[in-house]
Amino acid sequence: MKDFYTLKEIEQQKRLWLETINLVKEKKEEIKSFLDKNDFKNRKIIFTGAGTSEFVGNSITPALGGNVLSIATTDIVSNPENYLKKDEKVILISCARSGNSPESVATVKLADEIIDDVCHILITCNKDGKLAINKKDDKKALVLLMPEESNDKGFAMTSSFTCMSLTGLLIFNLESLEKIEDVMKKQIEKIKDEDMKLLIDSLITLDISRIVYLGSSCLKGVAEEAALKCLELTAGHMSLHYNSPLGFRHGPKSIINDTTMIITLLSNNDYTRKYELDLLKEMYGENKKKVLVTLDMKNSDEARKNSHYYYTFNNDDNNAEDVFNMFSYIYFAQLFAFYKSKSFGINPDNPCPTGEVNRVVQGVIIYDYKGESQC
Repeated sequence: MKDFYTLKEIEQQKRLWLETINLVKEKKEEIKSFLDKNDFKNRKIIFTGAGTSEFVGNSITPALGGNVLSIATTDIVSNPENYLKKDEKVILISCARSGNSPESVATVKLADEIIDDVCHILITCNKDGKLAINKKDDKKALVLLMPEESNDKGFAMTSSFTCMSLTGLLIFNLESLEKIEDVMKKQIEKIKDEDMKLLIDSLITLDISRIVYLGSSCLKGVAEEAALKCLELTAGHMSLHYNSPLGFRHGPKSIINDTTMIITLLSNNDYTRKYELDLLKEMYGENKKKVLVTLDMKNSDEARKNSHYYYTFNNDDNNAEDVFNMFSYIYFAQLFAFYKSKSFGINPDNPCPTGEVNRVVQGVIIYDYKGESQC
């Protein structure tokens, strides 16, 4: 097989996750000092980014609790006053692979202009990006650089997404770094590339035109990213969707036809699983033909018998929280997207050579904000 950046960048993640933990360990006191100095417990915390960088926040904020939100830069830039309040104390956490997308740079600028008391954490994979350079000497900002290899050369964000997600979790769990490192090592042990490839080889041969990823809470954010990955790498040859298992019944289930594949990311939470398994049983028993694929962290006979394809990451340690299981799930989804792309004869490193979609967004004009009233 021709060497592809994208495949290399997917496979290197298991090593980069441990490197990311070590980077945060090295900066632990600096991060703690910055958070304490800026009274982070009494601030609104906003994770922001565009596309996959937005989905970092969407995936991890449900697990962080408190006053932590995820808001896209693309929403903030077009309607600043709906999200940035002059009299609120805010930590803006900007996630960005390149640090050069127009909306990311503009969001930081808007926050500085609108909010009286704002500080910044910039989680980025590019030391030479505008986000890192613009704020490197700002005492109200903390720049956290990811491992250099996470600045993906391929079109799609893979290792950049997971390294930034892991960092977002770590900075608010500084007293649990060793525990989280153990959890991540167990996740890495669960990821068996050859076993996943056997399933993926079967899935990519099926006559499928629509794929739906389903996940609850943190895993809904992961489902969103998984859907985008396949959409990007297949250059729109397939229709990709995402939802929560409970939300899927409320209209979106209409997407199901004879060429629909539904991939469910099962939760490890016993209460949550009850709702997810109910939907699996419902869909499996319906007359309309579809392909049900279930990914699981447990070993469930019930899930297996109500799926056409069932894959478990279980290796006798199935108690991890979903926010950590997301790393195994997205790894599978990235691999699936890569091989599905190749099955269409597409170059996964450059799925849109005609330039309508680019590695770093182009064509965005940023306008001066005059404090107009938004609604």
